[in-house]
Amino acid sequence: MMNHNEKRMNNERQIQALTRGEEEVMRILWQLGDAVVNGIIDRMPEPRPKYTTVATFLKILETKGFVAHTAEGKSHRYYPLVDRETYARSVMSSMLTSYFDGSLVQLVSFFSRHEKISAAEQEEILEIVRNAKKSKS
Repeated sequence: MMNHNEKRMNNERQIQALTRGEEEVMRILWQLGDAVVNGIIDRMPEPRPKYTTVATFLKILETKGFVAHTAEGKSHRYYPLVDRETYARSVMSSMLTSYFDGSLVQLVSFFSRHEKISAAEQEEILEIVRNAKKSKS
């Protein structure tokens, strides 16, 4: 039987997009590390979905390769196979390609025009760029 890390390493392939409900379940699993269905429901905002709805999301996530489970009595304990950073990288890469022609400059320009970026945030962004430049040298 494979352990969690072996399953995670075997799951590094093209990542599918998640629906809003699937992503909400994943965010909870990323926070908790693992959980049973009722544990996930307890973390959801009111009005909470039905048990069957969350169980269906988990089955879909398992089919998509995002989660796996271990038996725990008569129920299952689910855990993520795709970590949050890997998923975020995939989503951002897709968005960058789809909406900004793969250009980080266009992305930053878009956000600087449409979002209020404080002077402190601007300085932090510049510092990140400087540090990235140094590490590439």
